[in-house]
Amino acid sequence: MASTTQPETSFSTTRRWHRFAFDVPVRVLLSAVSRKASELEFAGRGTGMNEGGIGIDVEAPLVIGSELQLEFKPPYAGLTLRVRGRVRNASGTCYGVEFLADDDAERQEVELFRRMLRDAASRLGQ
Repeated sequence: MASTTQPETSFSTTRRWHRFAFDVPVRVLLSAVSRKASELEFAGRGTGMNEGGIGIDVEAPLVIGSELQLEFKPPYAGLTLRVRGRVRNASGTCYGVEFLADDDAERQEVELFRRMLRDAASRLGQ
């Protein structure tokens, strides 16, 4: 399925980053509690994103404060990103996930993603 991207027009002026509304497939990876598997995997949709995090819609047992990994292809990018995140808010099956970066490799991955978003914003005249 093709992804679509557009800047959201209704966002608070207190936001640190511009938010983009879009629709892309995401994979949510959780550490498994069972010894039979190393990870639990759930398919979902990315619904909006900014430089600090992503909104996702997924049927998964996510808890506010828990850490996870996400895989997705950002709009206007040909590569798949895998980033760590922390669930910051929830409403039904919709979750707000903040990107986390603890080491140089993760910081580089998040910075690459941020550059892609800034490039997309400039192409859209934002």
